[in-house]
Amino acid sequence: MPSLLLVLVTCLIGGCLVEGAAVVLEKQGRVRLSGECNSYEREKLNEGYRTCVYKDSKGIPTVGVGFNLEKFGAKQEIESVGADYSMVLNGSECLKDNQIEELFNKDMDSAVSCAEGFVSGIGDTAESAVADMAFNLGCSQLHSFNTFRSLLQQKKFDAAAQDMQGTAWCGQVGSRCSRDVDCIKKGR
Repeated sequence: MPSLLLVLVTCLIGGCLVEGAAVVLEKQGRVRLSGECNSYEREKLNEGYRTCVYKDSKGIPTVGVGFNLEKFGAKQEIESVGADYSMVLNGSECLKDNQIEELFNKDMDSAVSCAEGFVSGIGDTAESAVADMAFNLGCSQLHSFNTFRSLLQQKKFDAAAQDMQGTAWCGQVGSRCSRDVDCIKKGR
């Protein structure tokens, strides 16, 4: 297992995903964000965890931890973890835990990058809530939350949390939103 020094060197050379974020060693030695609101365990709670295909609340074929099987590039991503896309999609092949986690890590890396472009400097916990929103909504939809972003940039965290609670998204995702609101309020 890589040492802590290797993690620090990796962050210094390659740049950490979010400034000051807690980093964790993965089995493969990668570094990723592990915030309060966007950790693997939190996303399993938010999205659910299923090894075989299921239809999400919008009827989209999904697998693992919220992995959308209809999104652009899904076939390549499924195949990159050693699974047969057609068989996963039709339910005749299920994924293994390590395949699900690998798909999650790729999706969360994208969500973290989106969150970084949306707002920065608000503290790890609040940034992890924004990354969770990006994970769930997608980057383009997150970027439509203009008032929310403005309030975060002004570091008006209670107002940003209140704005978030008034969105259709918050009404749709229920307790996930409540958890993200708690993280936003911990901004700095």
